[in-house]
Amino acid sequence: MSSEKKQKTALSELAFDSVRYVELLGKIMGVSESLQNNPAQGLYPKEDLCSDHVLAALAPYSGPDGPLKVERIAFLEGRGNVIITYPGATDASVAFVGSHMDVVPANPET
Repeated sequence: MSSEKKQKTALSELAFDSVRYVELLGKIMGVSESLQNNPAQGLYPKEDLCSDHVLAALAPYSGPDGPLKVERIAFLEGRGNVIITYPGATDASVAFVGSHMDVVPANPET
């Protein structure tokens, strides 16, 4: 089976798994204290702690036999960006899904 055909088959077999989704959210929430972003309070987020879980969840769909190319690129230590590429055959389509993993701490008085 060609590499392109494997990629199409792998993606067509994807289905939403609510149990795995909630499990991933739980792992992300587990590191939320380390994602606080308020330099005035000495809080600097460590997004890699969150993206480690995202990368692990995507591992079965990436690598040499997976349909996705997944990588983390960091400009600051511990604050990497996850880049996901779905290689196409000939026509190029570009999609961007932006999100951020850092959070601003809430004021406990309000």
